[in-house]
Amino acid sequence: MGRKNDHDEELTPWQKASGQSSLGTNSPKKKIKRRLVKDYQIRNFRRMWPFIIIFLMIICAMGFLISPISRVKSIKISGNEIVSIKQIKHYSPVKKGMSLFGVWGKTDKLAGELKNRSQRMQSVKINLVNFNRIHIKVEEYPTIGYLYTDGGYQPILKSGVIIKNKVLNPRDGFPVLKKFKNPRTLRRTIRQYRRISPPVRAAINTISYSPVKSNRDRVYLQMNDGNKVFASISSFGDKMDYYPSINAKLKVKSIINLEVGAYSYPLTNHESKVKS
Repeated sequence: MGRKNDHDEELTPWQKASGQSSLGTNSPKKKIKRRLVKDYQIRNFRRMWPFIIIFLMIICAMGFLISPISRVKSIKISGNEIVSIKQIKHYSPVKKGMSLFGVWGKTDKLAGELKNRSQRMQSVKINLVNFNRIHIKVEEYPTIGYLYTDGGYQPILKSGVIIKNKVLNPRDGFPVLKKFKNPRTLRRTIRQYRRISPPVRAAINTISYSPVKSNRDRVYLQMNDGNKVFASISSFGDKMDYYPSINAKLKVKSIINLEVGAYSYPLTNHESKVKS
């Protein structure tokens, strides 16, 4: 009994509460127990770490979504000449402040949508720059002429499209098409006109539909240098490229007929009254 009491007196308050003795703290059984607990904790951690990583990724994603960096910060537009930046931004499906999730992997589709919203767009490219900045690069169909109608001038694009919005004054260096009432005849004329090389197109002042009994397909071209040309709609697109070489041989202002073959004769006072 004396030994038991002596042993009890050696116990610290903490050891008494935990039921341990100072002599039994490092016993083999205690070491095995601690090892088992540690192994159990390691196994649990190994099972849980994928869930911990997923949880952290969710937290990061949520933080990204509510941060300004996850949205389009700015939009830069380049390459436009006729269509204003304001119009392009209005047509564009990409807006400042929209989520980048609506842009990533979809730039080609978004560019196609923008191109289809304006008849003047020949090509559109949308790129992400510096992570959340948008660069829209456009290429417009150039104007190749004007259609005179009801006191105004409708631009004719290289694509063959006629813009409905009229301008009061056509730009210099582009011919004006007149007296075309039949849409089919106008489309055929524009198709042929597009075949003419740009330098020769720039030498044309007006193109007028001018049918006669012998040729219901005739057009009359007033040139900037004073010469006049008669041709057929079906072929003048190719024949007008001979105009520079024909004009180089002329001594005076002349009428050039390209309806059948190609010949010219001086422009007389009576012939100079041909109306455009």
